[in-house]
Amino acid sequence: NNETLTIVDAKPLLKNLKQKEFRWPVLGDALGSSSRWVESQFNLLETLAQIRSQHSKSVLIRLFVSPDDKNSNQYIIKLDQASLSLSSREDYITNTTEAQMYRETLLRLMVDVSVMLGANEQDAEAQMKPVLDFEIKLAQIVIPYENRTSENMYNKYTLSKLQRTVPDFNWLGFVRAVIDTELYPDLKMSSSEQVIVRAPQYFKDLFKLINTTEPVANYVIWRSVFSRITTLSRRFLYRYLDFARVTTGTTSLTPRWDKCVNYVENTLIYATGRLFVDKHFQEDKKHMMEELINGIRWAFIDMLEKQNDWMDKETKRKATEKAHAVLAKVGYPEFILNDTYINEDIKRLSFSETDYFGNVMQTLKFIAQSDIGWLRKTVPRTEWFTNPTTVNAFYSSSTNQIRFPAGELQKPFFWGLNYPRSLSYGAIGVIVGHELTHGFDNNGRKYDKDGNLDQWWSNSSITRFTEKTQCIIDQYNSYYWKEAGLNVQ
Repeated sequence: NNETLTIVDAKPLLKNLKQKEFRWPVLGDALGSSSRWVESQFNLLETLAQIRSQHSKSVLIRLFVSPDDKNSNQYIIKLDQASLSLSSREDYITNTTEAQMYRETLLRLMVDVSVMLGANEQDAEAQMKPVLDFEIKLAQIVIPYENRTSENMYNKYTLSKLQRTVPDFNWLGFVRAVIDTELYPDLKMSSSEQVIVRAPQYFKDLFKLINTTEPVANYVIWRSVFSRITTLSRRFLYRYLDFARVTTGTTSLTPRWDKCVNYVENTLIYATGRLFVDKHFQEDKKHMMEELINGIRWAFIDMLEKQNDWMDKETKRKATEKAHAVLAKVGYPEFILNDTYINEDIKRLSFSETDYFGNVMQTLKFIAQSDIGWLRKTVPRTEWFTNPTTVNAFYSSSTNQIRFPAGELQKPFFWGLNYPRSLSYGAIGVIVGHELTHGFDNNGRKYDKDGNLDQWWSNSSITRFTEKTQCIIDQYNSYYWKEAGLNVQ
């Protein structure tokens, strides 16, 4: 209802910004003196925890729950660096014309959005430039992608050890604040809780940076506001479009109906997945896919045994074992056919046709707590939780599964029983082969057949694999685009 959205404009977000944890310094007295940000009342821990638990957004610190890489049957809390406003770290730390333009475009958006929400223009200009400067410094301490290997990111600490290592933040308090105790009253946390710290150096550097910066409240709340701009009225959407036009090349707004459909599909994944499967998925697709996967698995093992001349015998034996152990999941998780399960899953949600912003915030809170519920549970290794409407396929290293949701099993990827098998082998078959090889690529090869981080390749096989890949790297780097005067990188 675009008319209603235009009338309410920014009011729902402004109401949010009046809450103690979400007050934004740049707004000054714009929301009334009682809602003014006060430094002595600002608690970074509370604000970060509320953004994570209410808005499903990670700022500065990312906390999530997933299987323990070295004990894949158990779930564990993981702590990591968070994303930045722009999509790439390089956009902050390089001085190419493009990167400078992105930073300037981001600064203009920050100033304009704060003014649109009531800030004084001079205050916005004066306060948002230091916010961008802070994020540039933040980008410099973020661990670059190439250094984020599975081994580097596996650092198991107790919360008390983390507290000693990075003493400037109350880690136990943060973890407790993220967990919704109404939802999980029995989930107790103590300083002996084990966590995996995926970026220890980043956390050390982060708090040094925070301690030498004016209160980071302007930055933290900006990130929260930034994630909500597209949930507001058209004037905010068009202002965001100007930003996206420069940073991503987007030329037009996604129609609101399309956004709404996507939003429901991506948040209520089992309810919408059920509707999709009931209407569009035929069970014979499962049988055909299982036959096709077995064919490709056989071909992979045959090539491994007969054509692979660089892997030693023992590693090859383990690779064959792992290929046999890969579990294929096709179509949808069986539990979505259970009405009781789906109703139980979404019973906390109560939507209103007149409150778009409120509906979005409800689903965000719902998503924010969904991974927390896995703590203390055993990983259901034969189960999967992929959205059935997804048009994509996946490999999971922790469960050694290849996954093909119902959305992927349609033309042009999947051709049914009425067509020659060669069509499906040439389309979805390529995707099956691609996903299967993920279990043996630079990252997948570090996990054994049971999904545990464990070096099962011999050193000689790793050396030969690296030599073989260098040949491809050299070939790719040598491609030259004459018109641009540049090599592909």
